[in-house]
Amino acid sequence: MIVERLRLANVRNIESATIELGQGVNLLVGANGAGKTAVLEAVHLLLRRRSFRTPRAREVIRRGAPHMGVSLTGTDAVRGELRVSTIHDASGKVELRRNGERVRQASAVAALLPVQLMLPDLSDLVFGGPVVRRQWLDWGAFHVKQSYADVQRDYSRALRQRNAALREMAAEGPTNAALDAWTEQVAELGERLGEGRREYLREVTAPVAECLHRLAPELKVSFALQQGWTGESLASVLAAGLARDVKSGVTRVGPHRADVQVLFEGQAAASVLSRGQGKVLASALRIGQALDLGRRDGAGSEAGDGVAQETQAGRQTLFLVDDMGAELDESHGERFFDLLSDIGCQILATTVRPDSWFPGVSRGAAVMFHVEQGRISKAE
Repeated sequence: MIVERLRLANVRNIESATIELGQGVNLLVGANGAGKTAVLEAVHLLLRRRSFRTPRAREVIRRGAPHMGVSLTGTDAVRGELRVSTIHDASGKVELRRNGERVRQASAVAALLPVQLMLPDLSDLVFGGPVVRRQWLDWGAFHVKQSYADVQRDYSRALRQRNAALREMAAEGPTNAALDAWTEQVAELGERLGEGRREYLREVTAPVAECLHRLAPELKVSFALQQGWTGESLASVLAAGLARDVKSGVTRVGPHRADVQVLFEGQAAASVLSRGQGKVLASALRIGQALDLGRRDGAGSEAGDGVAQETQAGRQTLFLVDDMGAELDESHGERFFDLLSDIGCQILATTVRPDSWFPGVSRGAAVMFHVEQGRISKAE
């Protein structure tokens, strides 16, 4: 799906704006605090149901306004023209629509357009904790097969219920029938989640390596999934560790403890790579996912809210890039955007100084917008 038009109302300091996007690179240029990042935040809130700046969506609503709205219109090669919109009010009520019809599940909208977010903390994907790499893995597995989201949701629910049953057992004694039932579900769903992650990591490794070679050919890495438990089956590991789980009140093993090990020359990449190399590697991890999605041939069947539930056909990814000039030098910055353009990705990026780190601007390779105190205008 290519986004053609974006409308915002009462988003941060933006009272009202309509942006006609180009198919390639779109640059939002302005001083700090002008409202550039608010545009990215609005798109992310619409397509991912959450802000990347605050856990409280009401903080995104312009001061004094009763609600905020975001809508985008685009063209999908299979579904034709699509319009997706959301309204958030100060009380927390959210309304999500697709072509004017209410949408029940946020995942139905998320599946329409893969969105990659690249912030100044991009290198956390390499140097940060396991949760960031799990999110990276789960993003890709979901966009390859939307039924993965159902397994993930059901596992999270079963895990919460098992943890509650563990605490009950610690307080009330050794008999707890609910614990056995929830343990069985955690084991079954956890195995399915782990298999989905293993399969996806196998498939995305080659595209990531290809992108890394384009960005920094001297870097060659490998990946290994630490699934979150050791042993042949999760069920047997849960049974063996029951006493410890009861004592701690939480489930100590399972896919919620997984990590993706990134290795450079046999060592943990986080231990041996420089900060700059980590940023480039993290870029390759994100772009490799987009390359993988764009090459897939799957033909999904419509279900639920009109979203294909099985393997998805090749699709374009929208990249939201905030202040990339702070992350990559000029050489890597140009390679980064050239690679995204070659893959066919649409890009919405912010910067305060476009010419100094993206030479493509000077040759007309990007659509530019000026942002000043919440007002957005296309550059002539």
